[in-house]
Amino acid sequence: MKYMLGFYKFDPIKETKRAWDVVSDPKVIKNLILLKLGKHPLYLKYTYPPAEFTPANEKNDGLEFYFNPSLELSNKMILYLFMKKQLEFHFEFQELLSPGCAILRPTILHVSKVERKEPRFSVKGDEVVASNFRVSKNRITANNIQFQITSRIIFPQIEEAAKKTMGDIRILISNSEELPDVIKQKEINQPEIIQTNSQHLFVFPIVTYAKNKFIPLAYILYPLQKLPNEEEKSRIMIELERIANETFEKILEVNTTLIKTKQRILNISEGGLAIEITDPELIKLIPYQESITFDLIFKLVAPLRMQGEVKYIHKIKKEGDPTLIMGIEFTGLGYTEFRKSNIEILRNLLKKLTPI
Repeated sequence: MKYMLGFYKFDPIKETKRAWDVVSDPKVIKNLILLKLGKHPLYLKYTYPPAEFTPANEKNDGLEFYFNPSLELSNKMILYLFMKKQLEFHFEFQELLSPGCAILRPTILHVSKVERKEPRFSVKGDEVVASNFRVSKNRITANNIQFQITSRIIFPQIEEAAKKTMGDIRILISNSEELPDVIKQKEINQPEIIQTNSQHLFVFPIVTYAKNKFIPLAYILYPLQKLPNEEEKSRIMIELERIANETFEKILEVNTTLIKTKQRILNISEGGLAIEITDPELIKLIPYQESITFDLIFKLVAPLRMQGEVKYIHKIKKEGDPTLIMGIEFTGLGYTEFRKSNIEILRNLLKKLTPI
């Protein structure tokens, strides 16, 4: 369905479904808007930038709202508000009192079951941008033919280089027949020491994110002469994570396209962000992505490599120039889920921004 509002055409291309609690009593909905929310402005869904609707007085069985007179109202509309939970108010158009003033009758209210975990911050101008997007027309999985072919080249090179610091390690694709049976029988998605018939192995998975969980692309197998103490285990973990990061970067380089164009961040939190996509090549490829890797760039700060799941994509056509708004939920703290430094740096940088 297309929504035409003033000069905008807004097409939802992808939206992750939410779980809702439902309020169906119009009196309760009106009291919430007028009293509990103190006539706080609501925003018209599928508008960019969000069109503001300010409630005024109760009129018959509806509410009086003030809005931009250039907006073309439809018979049914959704006004929303983000608080700890997302509120979506469904209205039916009743009467246009004057340009920019109409009576809307509330029919139902949806309240998201899940609370927003982190505060969201607005971004002004180019104080935060995204760049160096790694995108592919095919999702990288162990079953992907391109990845299977390139891994045969990437993995031996990294294994050879790692001998200088770690001795013999193996890097195997996650569906390899050469994996020990204990790994084949269960999916390991975080570092773990396992015992095979002949030895102990430190297993470090190289993961991607799909279907709401981390899925191993490959495993680094490091044989242990003896079980390590905590200090030795920490040292091994750091070195294997470095190798995992390097391997994942090589996988991205070979199996994806790098697009360096800087794109504007609209808002951001510790958990995710919204990006305005205007680059023509990204606009072609973004709809194919389930997850995406990119650099987050704050002014005067080294880029932070982030990975996220694409939660929604909205297409806006304004004055002939296509634009996508993409919502991302962070899923990897760097190349893997194990690196903690990037999210800690992000948390500190967000303190300089303005909360929404």
